[in-house]
Amino acid sequence: MTTTIGTDSFSIPQQMRAAQIVEYNQPYTLSIVAVPQIGEDDLLVKVYAAGFCHSDFQVLQGQFPAPLPMIPSHEPVGIVVQVGSKATKRFKPGDRVGVLNFKHACGKCVGCTSTLRTSGRTDPRFCEQREAAGFRHDGAFAEYMVADSQTSVALPSSISFEQGAPLMCAGATVWGALCKALPALHAGDTVGIVGIGGLGHLGVQFAKALGYRTIALDNRAAGRQLAAEISEDLRPDLTVDSSAEDAGASVLRFTNGVGLGAVVVCTDSVPATSWSLGLLRTGGVLVPLGLPAEKWQFDSALMVFRELVIKGAYVASRDQVEEMLKVVSQHDIKSHVTSVSLDDVPDIVRRYQQSDFKGRLVVKI
Repeated sequence: MTTTIGTDSFSIPQQMRAAQIVEYNQPYTLSIVAVPQIGEDDLLVKVYAAGFCHSDFQVLQGQFPAPLPMIPSHEPVGIVVQVGSKATKRFKPGDRVGVLNFKHACGKCVGCTSTLRTSGRTDPRFCEQREAAGFRHDGAFAEYMVADSQTSVALPSSISFEQGAPLMCAGATVWGALCKALPALHAGDTVGIVGIGGLGHLGVQFAKALGYRTIALDNRAAGRQLAAEISEDLRPDLTVDSSAEDAGASVLRFTNGVGLGAVVVCTDSVPATSWSLGLLRTGGVLVPLGLPAEKWQFDSALMVFRELVIKGAYVASRDQVEEMLKVVSQHDIKSHVTSVSLDDVPDIVRRYQQSDFKGRLVVKI
C-alpha cells in the first residue's frame, strides 16, 4: 500500500515493531505486530518520538484496566503517511503531526451532546465512547499508529520531534490547567507550580510566557535543580523547597502576604495537593493534575472562608493545544528530555523511578 505526495512515496509495511503491555506490573515486551488499518477520518502516522508519562506507569500497574496485550504511550509525534478519505481537508501525507490521546468520539452520547449544547461543537474529550490511546487502546510505542484527524494537530517545523512528544500530554495537560485558572487571575498575581517534573517544568515556562510571576515548589532537589536550569527569561521568580518548615511563609513573603492567584499541582501526592490549597489568596484557584489511587482531601474551612475554587482539568482541547504550540514556538519553550530507543523500552520504568531522574523520557522510534 503506497500513498504518494509529490515525487515522494511512503511504503507502508504489513508488520511493525512495537512495545506492548502483556502482563501488568511486568516489563514491556518487544513484539512484531501488524500495522494497523485506518478508517475514513483517520491518519496513519509513522511515529518518530513518543513520551513516557507518569500515567503510563499507572497503566502498567493496572490502574486503568484494558484488554491485553496493548501498546502503551499517549505522547506521539510523527509524519502522516496515509490519510482517510474524510481527513484530506486537514492533513496530507508528509505533514508533521502531534496526536492527542482522545479519539473517535461518537457524537451521540451525553458527553458529546452536552458539550455541543454548551460550546456549539462536540468535544471528543468527554465522549463516553471515546478511545484512549495508550490507556485502553493501542498507543505510540510502535513504528506506526492510527490517529484521529479530528484530535491531531500540526506540529510546527520549529519544534523537534523529541520536544514535540512531551507537549502532547505533559504540555497539553498543564496548559489546560492554566487555561482553567486564567479567568480568575488578576494583573500582578503570582502562579505556583507544585512538582517540577515533566509537567511542572513546562508549567513554569508557560506561566512565565503568559506574563505571570511564578513560583516553583518541589520537595526534591532534582526538581528544584530542573527549575534552575530553565532559560533565564522563563525561569521561575522563586524556587521553594516545599518540605521546608518555612515554605508557606516564603510564598506569603514573596506575594506581600496575599498568596497565590492560582496553583497547579503536578503530582499525585495527596498531602502535597492538600497543602497547596493553603497557599492561595482569597478567591484563588487550585488545579490538581494528579490521579492518586486514594481520594483527595481538602480543608473545608479554607475553602469556605477564602472562597477558594478547585477545578478539575483533564487535558487541553485540540484548539487549546494549537494555541499552546504557538506559545512554545514564540518563546522557545523546552522540555528537559532524555531520549532512549525502542529497544530500551523494557528498562524505561526503572530509569523513570530513579530518584535523581529529571524531566521527560522520550522514545525515539
